[in-house]
Amino acid sequence: MPLVAAFLAHRTTRLVCTAVLALAGTLGAAPVWAAPDESAVQAAFVLNFAKFTDWPAAGLSQRQGTMQLCQFGDREALALAFRALEGRLLQGAPLQWRRVGRADDMRGCHVLFVAEPGLPLAGLGVMPVLTVSDLPGFAPQGGVIGLVRQSGRLRFEINRAAAQAAGLRLSADLLSLAMQVLDGPLRRETTP
Repeated sequence: MPLVAAFLAHRTTRLVCTAVLALAGTLGAAPVWAAPDESAVQAAFVLNFAKFTDWPAAGLSQRQGTMQLCQFGDREALALAFRALEGRLLQGAPLQWRRVGRADDMRGCHVLFVAEPGLPLAGLGVMPVLTVSDLPGFAPQGGVIGLVRQSGRLRFEINRAAAQAAGLRLSADLLSLAMQVLDGPLRRETTP
């Protein structure tokens, strides 16, 4: 019986190797693993953060059939990456992207990516908005999730107090993946 198992394992390995080589031949000189750009990676992170977030019922009733992904700041590559997510379902509703310029424009936003400094987080008050940014010190200064580059990898930290103040509930799975969860006092300031 061990001889049959060894034969099948060898044959399976040969078939897999042949399939991989055939696939590589059809691709020609194109690289098999193209590195995604930073903006696409950040957009994917934001989408996944939103999937593991629960909004209060009042926040979801304001969505008017869509989940609003908003961007503060002019980073065109990031805007393109967010626009590519439009139409995907989030909390059972299609995702819609829009750019905002001031706190008053943010009514109806469910997720807000802060792409440049200058947004007064205090202006958001207790709106049920999942705020995310890659600006340094974002989570400690009152943002909900801060993207952090560490050892060449994109990681994130969570300000649980900011999430609670916004009425958001982050899943235990998301909290367990964070490099740091801040439970200290909420300090919503102007973004750095």
